[in-house]
Amino acid sequence: MSRSELERRVDELAARHEGADFADAVRRLSEELDEDDREVLKAILLTKARAFEDAMDERFEAKGWIRRQLGRLGDPRDGGPPRR
Repeated sequence: MSRSELERRVDELAARHEGADFADAVRRLSEELDEDDREVLKAILLTKARAFEDAMDERFEAKGWIRRQLGRLGDPRDGGPPRR
């Protein structure tokens, strides 16, 4: 199976499943593959995980992100309730 076909299948699984359900679906896909394709699948998943981690890092480092997150906790100076 080509890398692009595996990427497409992983994207389809990600669109249909979340969390543990996604992991189970990927495991089932892996069981259908030969050893070489499993290595390609691992590389695809690692690349996607890195991209997600990079996006989270960018979000965290973005100006004002911490202020927005802490603002949801409420302002301790006025004793106000948490904002949502």
